[in-house]
Amino acid sequence: MTKTLLLSLAAFTLLAAAPAAAQDSIRVSPNGLDLSTPAGAAAFDARVAAAARDACVTASRRTPSAVCVRQIQREAVRQLPQSRQDDYARARRGDTAAPASPA
Repeated sequence: MTKTLLLSLAAFTLLAAAPAAAQDSIRVSPNGLDLSTPAGAAAFDARVAAAARDACVTASRRTPSAVCVRQIQREAVRQLPQSRQDDYARARRGDTAAPASPA
C-alpha cells in the first residue's frame, strides 16, 4: 500500500536555512514507482530533490541550502514503510538479487 508522504519541515527550520515562509510541509508521492529497482529509486530521489529544492529556497537565499535539501531527502526515505525503505536501500546499493517487498 502506497501513501502520499507528508514531510514535516519543523526540524529543518531549526537546523538549516528556514524554508519558504508559510511552508510547513511538502508532499512527495512514491506512487507508481518500484523502489526495489535502481530506476525506481532514482525516480523517487528526483521527485524528493525537486520538492526539497523548492522548500529550501528562502526570501533571502535564492539558491536552496544543500544541508536543507539533504535533510529533506533523508526524511523522505525515513517516512517510507520499512519494507519500501529496505527495497530502496538495496536498489541504491545495486543489490537487485534480494526479493522485493510488495508495494
